[in-house]
Amino acid sequence: MMHRALQLHDIIYTIFRHINELPVVHRAEPSMLYHNNSLGFDSLFYYDEPRNVGQMTLAALASTCRIFQGPALDLLWAGLYFPYPLIRCLPGWHNRWRLGRANTLSARDWEVLQKYVPRVRSLTFLSKSRDRYRYRNVLNALRQSPVAQPPLPNLQRLDYRHLVPEDCPLLDIFFVPSLTDLTIEVQPFCLPDISFISSLVTLCPHLTSFRLFGYGSHEPTVATVSNVIMSLPRLQTLHCDHLSQAAITFIAWHPSLTELDISIPRGHAYNFPQFPHHSLPQIPPFSRIKSFVMRSTHLTAITAFIQAVQLSPSHLRIAADQVTPFNDLQEFFKILSNQRIHESLQSLRVQSHWSRQTLLDGIIDIGTIKPLLRFSRLRELHLITGNSFHLSDEELAVMGASWPCLEVINLNNGEDLREDPSPNITLRGLILLVNKTCLRSAHLAIKGNGLELIEKCPASMVGTNDFQHLALAHTIVYNPRDFALILSLAFPKVKEIVANASWWGIFPDKCTSWEKVNEHLKVFKLFREGHWRD
Repeated sequence: MMHRALQLHDIIYTIFRHINELPVVHRAEPSMLYHNNSLGFDSLFYYDEPRNVGQMTLAALASTCRIFQGPALDLLWAGLYFPYPLIRCLPGWHNRWRLGRANTLSARDWEVLQKYVPRVRSLTFLSKSRDRYRYRNVLNALRQSPVAQPPLPNLQRLDYRHLVPEDCPLLDIFFVPSLTDLTIEVQPFCLPDISFISSLVTLCPHLTSFRLFGYGSHEPTVATVSNVIMSLPRLQTLHCDHLSQAAITFIAWHPSLTELDISIPRGHAYNFPQFPHHSLPQIPPFSRIKSFVMRSTHLTAITAFIQAVQLSPSHLRIAADQVTPFNDLQEFFKILSNQRIHESLQSLRVQSHWSRQTLLDGIIDIGTIKPLLRFSRLRELHLITGNSFHLSDEELAVMGASWPCLEVINLNNGEDLREDPSPNITLRGLILLVNKTCLRSAHLAIKGNGLELIEKCPASMVGTNDFQHLALAHTIVYNPRDFALILSLAFPKVKEIVANASWWGIFPDKCTSWEKVNEHLKVFKLFREGHWRD
């Protein structure tokens, strides 16, 4: 007899949500999957959809009893990958929906779908599906349904990265009042007609997240996207490319927008009047933005944009498509430090294209980084510009003292692209940095030797820190046992070192050294935890 607690829906949903969060597993063979067309959930495990233990367990639970069936199906159908879950429920689906064969939905088909489609909250179009041109048949069939209602009446999230321009105009059948999150990615070399998004204003009045990107500076698309954005009063998240001056002014003082990802035009800057329209609040532009992503061809365009406004986000990400000259990088750091952003910034990521010229152009040292030391609340720092880093142990200690809240540091993803990489950062310097911060994760290129600079019994470095993840892509280690011993003492929560496997192809003999380091780390961890007594 079932326990009375398991007859309460709130408890069942709580348990099933935890089950649904179990980790993803590799694709299972068809014979391993649970099939039951009467419930419709076998469709969730076919072709391209990611499979996980949680979903497979829920599928089994749905067939156990009626009390479990509803909650299990709600969770299984909450997030779908188009189109297979929708068509595999239908009689004779395999023969009817072959590639290139048009089809329609009968009244019987729609009756079957009605058991499941009201449960769908999220719909994702896979960009790399091998059958992506079959999608059009399903989309056209859904547009011709025999009942006068949307195919997914309770949809809240639509993510379309299908990249087939002919299919884009068919998406408006998913524009329903419950939709709050819309993502559409397009390709600049085959732009679709996106005039269909104009209906968002009336069909999706509660839209809070809007992402439409990939169109670049294409003027007709810029005009359409800009007009739509200016009609979305509840926006909280926006990701787009270029916008009109009117649209950029609208979002600069938008009352609810807090996350913004935009492209900064090259050659001319947006104009922000000191005293905007009387209907707008008398506050600096973008002052409500907490997470700001700026993209441009050149870093100089982003620098000019930042200089023209008074930013105060907590998270700032900068991406330049072209190689950034060292002088431009220095100027960017200087301008950034002069903004009031230093009072709020917690995460900074600066990324630009790499080339051999970048490596020769300039070396990032403490003088280059000095303007960033003003950001005392910094928690994450990602500098991925291709420049080499020369930072002494004492300079790393200064950085740590300036950023006591720092949790993550990433310098070029731990890589050094010089033909003969010889990192300047030492293990001792990393230890000093960790001891002065809250560092949990680091991607660095450090010297694999220089262990003689660390005392043989570093009692002061035995760990109470929370450092857990260390990636050393271009580090050559010469004494695996000593290196692992010091790491184990200084960073007891580090289980293994992540190294760049592609680099091992250049230096295959170094692969064995890193394997030995990780083997020693495991042994030292067991010894430290007392398992050597077993």
